[in-house]
Amino acid sequence: MSLLEVILLCALLAVVAYLVVAWLFKKDTEIENRRRAAAQLAGKLQSYGLVKTPAFLIDYSVGDYSGMAEKIKALVETFLSGDEAVTKEFESVFAKCLDAKLASESGRALIAAKLTDAVKANDPGVVQDAPVAGVV
Repeated sequence: MSLLEVILLCALLAVVAYLVVAWLFKKDTEIENRRRAAAQLAGKLQSYGLVKTPAFLIDYSVGDYSGMAEKIKALVETFLSGDEAVTKEFESVFAKCLDAKLASESGRALIAAKLTDAVKANDPGVVQDAPVAGVV
């Protein structure tokens, strides 16, 4: 093997090594971006009141795959254990969403319209012909 061939081989190996390292860094950046997005989603879901779903997203974001799998399994078991557990998990979410809707005029109008649609005139719980306060 001549000196020129050795130099060309070394140059080729350097180019291949550079391309492999560049590809690995690109893949690493993609993984970091997915994990960063999972952490941001976990924070957003926590702000809406969810507890169990953000927990496994946080585990994913730090690379704790065994912890994530355990938390997903616990979440599934909780949701399959009955409606009470699911209702409890979403209770604070509903309250926060309701508060957000009640904060705007359009949200209050939407809720009023839904309540009007939900209440029927022949519903025994509806007060009919109630006296107006202060009128005799």
